[in-house]
Amino acid sequence: MGQKSYSLDLFTWKTWQEFLTASASVTGFRESRWTTVKKIKPGDVFLCYLTGVSRFIALLQATGNPYKDTSKTIWSDESFPCRLPVSLLVALEPETAVPITAAHAPLFAAT
Repeated sequence: MGQKSYSLDLFTWKTWQEFLTASASVTGFRESRWTTVKKIKPGDVFLCYLTGVSRFIALLQATGNPYKDTSKTIWSDESFPCRLPVSLLVALEPETAVPITAAHAPLFAAT
């Protein structure tokens, strides 16, 4: 078995919610990322980063080979045509997601 590769997968709050709603089984990237995406193999892992709140929210694992699909069946604003089948290894809630810096630590005020 070959060595696993680790990559970053960026989501906005909206694209993360759309990903989860669509069964969290396919991730996608912009066309400009195709050269990188086509090198990803089954078993490779993605560290998912939630922009806007600057937190790491999940780990995904590639379960198949990259392919292109321009349909907007998952994401409403963009198609993210460079796609990969994935499985969700672990997901955190935004409140418990790992902040990128200590300055971002409390996302919500304690009640």
